[in-house]
Order: sequence, then C-alpha cells, then structure tokens
Amino acid sequence: MSALNVAIAGFGTIGSGVAHVLKQHSEHPDANINLVGILECDTQGVFARPWFENNPDLFYENQEKLFADSRVDVIVETIGGSGFARELTMAALQNGKHVITANKDLIAIHGTELMKIAQENGRHLLFEASVAGAIPVLRLLKDYLQVQDILGFQGILNGTTNYILCEMESNDLSFGEALSQAQELGFAEQDPTNDVKGFDARYKLVILTYLITGQWLAPEQITLEGIDHLEAADFEYAERMGRRIKLIANLRLDDNGIQIYVLPLMIEKDDMLAKISGSTNAVTLSGKYTEDITLIGKGAGSLPTASAIVSDLNKVKRHPEPFPPPPTSGKLTIEAMKNIRFRHTLRFEVRDHPGIFGHIGKIFERHSINIYALEQLPQYHRIGKKGEENVIFTLTLQNCQEGLVLKALKEINQADYMLKPVVLLREIV
Repeated sequence: MSALNVAIAGFGTIGSGVAHVLKQHSEHPDANINLVGILECDTQGVFARPWFENNPDLFYENQEKLFADSRVDVIVETIGGSGFARELTMAALQNGKHVITANKDLIAIHGTELMKIAQENGRHLLFEASVAGAIPVLRLLKDYLQVQDILGFQGILNGTTNYILCEMESNDLSFGEALSQAQELGFAEQDPTNDVKGFDARYKLVILTYLITGQWLAPEQITLEGIDHLEAADFEYAERMGRRIKLIANLRLDDNGIQIYVLPLMIEKDDMLAKISGSTNAVTLSGKYTEDITLIGKGAGSLPTASAIVSDLNKVKRHPEPFPPPPTSGKLTIEAMKNIRFRHTLRFEVRDHPGIFGHIGKIFERHSINIYALEQLPQYHRIGKKGEENVIFTLTLQNCQEGLVLKALKEINQADYMLKPVVLLREIV
C-alpha cells in the first residue's frame, strides 16, 4: 500500500500516544501513515481536548460514522476492556477494516472468536502491543523463530508487580507501602487487582501460548497466584538463599504436554530475570537449537505501547493481506499442578509452644516429604494478645510434587498453633 489511513478508537493514554507518534512521523518527507479520524465520546478529556480544539473535524460523532468512512483502512482500538471493545472490533472487521489493538484482556478472552472473524473477512487483527509493550516478543515469535522449535519461556510480564517486589526487597517496604508508592508514581492503577493478583500477566501468557502452539487457552485454565500475600520475611529468606522473588509467567512444552502457570517464584540471583528491576518487563525464550534469548524493555506506558502499535501499522502497510494463523502443535494437554515438582519454601506463623516441629515433621513424613532446611526468624517474634510468643519460621523442602505439599499443608493449617495459613513459595527444579 502506498499509504495507510488510520482512525483511533479511544483517546486516552495509549490512543493519544499513538496520535503523538503518528504526528511526529508525519513530519518526515516519506510519511505514508495518516491519522484521518478519532472516535472519542469525551472530547473535553485531558488527552482529547487539545486535539479537538485544533481539529474538531477529525472526531467522529459515533462509531457508525467511523465504519462508514471509506478512507479508513485500519482502526486502532485503544478503548480497553472486553465489552464495548469487543463489539467495536467485531464490527470493524466485518466492515472491512483492519484492527490493531493493545488490549490484552480483549485478545486473551475473545481471541478465538475475533481471529475467526478477521480471517473470514480477509483482514488483519494484530496485537503486538498487548504483550510487553515495546518489546518485540510477538514479532519475534511470528516473524523470525520457528515456533515448533520453542521449548518454552519465562517472563516478567507485569511492570507494576515487578516494581512492587523490587521495592519490598531493596527498601524493606511492606506490600501496602510499595503499592501506594507505585500508585503515586503512576505505575499502578487505583484499583490494582488485575496487576497484583496476576490477571494481567495471565492474559499475556494466553496470547504468547497461542503464538507458540496455535491454540487458545481460556485464562481460567492457567494456574494463578498473585503477590499480595508476600511479606518482608519472605524477601529476607530469599536473600540469604541467594534468590530473588519475581512474578513469573511460565510455559514449558514437552512430549507429554505443557506446564503453564503464573506464580511468584524464587529464582537465583544470577538468572537474567532476577536482575530485572523497576517496572521493566523481560521474556526469556528457550529453543531446541538456540541459546536462551532474553528480551528486555518497557512493558507499558503511552509511548512504548504506541511504538508497538505503529510497528503493526507498518506491517499492514507492507502486507495488506492477512497472515495465516500460527501452526497448531496438536491438542494441548496441560499438566496438573499437583504433578509438577518444585523446591518449596514455607513460611509459618505460629503460637510458640513445644512439639510444633515434631508435629509438622510427622505430617511431612506421612506424605514422603523430606525437609531440606529450617530457619527461625527471631527478629519477627512478638508477644500476642494473650501474652504468648508468636513465632515466624521457614521450612525449605526437598524437591517434590506440588500435590503432596498441598495435602500436607491442609493438615498443618488445621493445627491449633497456626495463626494464619502457611505461605508457600516455589523454585523451579
């Protein structure tokens, strides 16, 4: 295509970032991607108002006017969510428009349906910006690597949680303090649930899994645990073990199926992902015939995300015909979490009295679980309401199946000396 005409639907942080990048590019003599329209109901909003005041004719009155505009080749969807954004994306594809989006919720939940509509209408549905912002991980998977040779990946896919974990570790902050700081700096939303509970990272894991295997998983099929239960004692113990705690999205493929989950993991300090600080994202891809490849960069924000969207716009301009879907690797069998082996570290908070270690040891013995290390943390001892001493200690277990540990913990958590359920951290073996 000699030129590409673009309309933006949703003019908030991301949509305005796309407009800014396109405006900068338009000053280049070879510019051939043109912004011809904006769909935004709140024209007096902080992002839309300057554009509306300078060029009100750029704004559509409603989505019907957008779809009827024969000039528009591509709609950039930056509305967010999976309700109206889904309806608009479906209608855009059915009206002969290509669609580019950064909306991981939309793609992870409705990817199967939307990709089918795109293929039926001979249109692109591209979503490079939906995973890891400006890091070209989707492009690498689609354009360069042989996905059938990929053995899996591990990734830090959410900058908010990585920032919080780094602050808890390096500045001895509580989870609440680190979260408040992230909100003040704009790294976390006022409702941070999607980030700290791991939902955001799980959506991105769904999308990456599709590109590697050719199959869409429902988000609920992926085991998930967030970071809001972690405390200072966990980071102190990890430090003494030469580990750091990171929220890791993990996919592993073998002849028996896939291991897939989003979990806070203890990883060795020398590991590349352990060195990722602040709100940065990173993905390490493992292949049959290559060394591990790690991609690092900003995973969110207006301009990093906009740059990924503009990259997809260039792809549509160069290749107007949609690409075939990724090759399918056969029916996926997800290995049950209970069968996956980890080295588990357990944090106990108990009312101190004789016989606790003996009782716990007998329960582990019945489940054929060996204890690797035990450490009591006297700096966290305190006097409880009834004048008894409350104690925190950690146990690290020998490598064993997740299911055995959960069965043992079900018994232990019922003991009258337990003040709260055991907190569980894992390390891949």
